[in-house]
Amino acid sequence: MTTIVAIQGDGFALLCSDSRISDVDKDGYISQVSTLREGTAKVASNGKYLLGAAGDLRAINLLHHAFTPPPVPAGIKGKKLDQFFTVKFIPALRECFEVQGYATPDKDEKAHIAEHDSLIMVAVSGNIYIVDGDYSWLSDTSGVYALGSGSSYALGALTALMPKTALTVQAAKKIALKAMSIAARFDPHTGSPFHTFVQEQK
Repeated sequence: MTTIVAIQGDGFALLCSDSRISDVDKDGYISQVSTLREGTAKVASNGKYLLGAAGDLRAINLLHHAFTPPPVPAGIKGKKLDQFFTVKFIPALRECFEVQGYATPDKDEKAHIAEHDSLIMVAVSGNIYIVDGDYSWLSDTSGVYALGSGSSYALGALTALMPKTALTVQAAKKIALKAMSIAARFDPHTGSPFHTFVQEQK
């Protein structure tokens, strides 16, 4: 269980994650609550990427320690960045997950062969992408994002707190941390410490 938020700024991307891990049984009972130790945040700084995961802890482990994302071409942006993300990044992520055994088993009709059980948040070249369990991706026009069990609270807070004027990195950090605090207040699966990560466009 997780909350990760992101803010798409003008020339930067900011991600913020919580540190709580909850073991929940099939009936929804929380049997254990853990706090990730330093260096094992739910967002990994991997090469020129920031990679966050909401869902299975296994995905976070792989993004930190097993995934080698493709090199980012210098100066890439706009539609070319979208194309690069689609034809280079997504296949590399899928290959890593499948090689490491993190993929939904084949069903009889094989209709869901390309699936995993997490939502992935990616920042590359200062742009934010959300990758779904079927490896499709999106970028939202609002510029604010939230994943995980506390996402509804966090997204509402982000939307209410966002200024109508240009946003600085410091202001974005304050807004993200406030949204995380609100999510942690109402979602039992979200907890401090919170970690922020900034990626600027080159």
